[in-house]
Amino acid sequence: MKKKIIGIFICMLLIATVLPVSGNVGVESNSMLLSSGNTLYVGGNGTGNYTRIQDAIDDASDGDTVFVYDDSSPYYENVVVDKSITLKGENKETTVINGSGGEIVVNISSDNVILSGFTVQNYGNDSNATSLIFIQSDYNVISGNIITGNTWCGIDIFHSGYNTISGNTISSVLEGIVLSRGKNNNISGNIIKDCMTGIDLVWYSNNNSIFGNTITNNMWGITTGHFCINDVISLNNISYNKMYGIIAMNCFNYKITKNNFIGNLINARFGYLLIGAFAFGFEYKALRDIRSTIKWDGNYWNKPRSFPKPIFGRLPPSGYIPWVQFDWRPALKPYDIPGM
Repeated sequence: MKKKIIGIFICMLLIATVLPVSGNVGVESNSMLLSSGNTLYVGGNGTGNYTRIQDAIDDASDGDTVFVYDDSSPYYENVVVDKSITLKGENKETTVINGSGGEIVVNISSDNVILSGFTVQNYGNDSNATSLIFIQSDYNVISGNIITGNTWCGIDIFHSGYNTISGNTISSVLEGIVLSRGKNNNISGNIIKDCMTGIDLVWYSNNNSIFGNTITNNMWGITTGHFCINDVISLNNISYNKMYGIIAMNCFNYKITKNNFIGNLINARFGYLLIGAFAFGFEYKALRDIRSTIKWDGNYWNKPRSFPKPIFGRLPPSGYIPWVQFDWRPALKPYDIPGM
């Protein structure tokens, strides 16, 4: 009996070494798919390299990489990315896409796009761009770019979700990042400066994370409006903005926590317009606890504070009733956030 059991055990070990488990099969299959894409080259001196970024994108397939050399920069194009590809520049300082007459410089309409390593700009008399990067798709990554210049919006995320916007420097546009009807987007580690508005969340944007950004020397740091819900604004450097650090209008179940508010003319304000809420289909029951719908917690307010920090604002109807909310546990020292 004992020999029989040992024999069965040995057979089981042999089978295990021959047949991989189903989990490993899935991983191997995914790895093969991820590594199966081709690389198409733009610029440079290689045989068969493209001269235009758009031509390479048009010839690419999902999963491919379009690599753009900087020696043929700037590229005077308005690029449409309608495939799930990686679009990578050689060097973000010197690989430049300059809008050349269209309203959008880089238009991302496909899911699962990676865009990195570029300067995306709009300088010159022949360009009238409204957005430097426009996203109307999901699960994209926009990272490590310089986005600047002479237009309305740096990154415009419209009706899109699960995008990651990280490690970019955005400057000299009217609005650095706009989320309109965006959900579950992650905006982290960006430097946004010298704009009219740093980040603008509007039109029912919800469940977005604004984390670890430096938002400085704008007119307004962060603004919200048109009934945004469940967004988290945490561990950001919101500093030296000429009017407001943050102005939170008609936002619900917001968490504004552990940010550095330093040197803004007015660090924070909030407000609600009940008439506007009815106009957009909100019932009164959704607003009856409006006085506590923003959670301010653990922020640093210009200087160490041992007592709660009041934040002044207005309540319905029509936003005329003065009210005050509190950060009950303000920080005693600034948070150490990279990029400050």
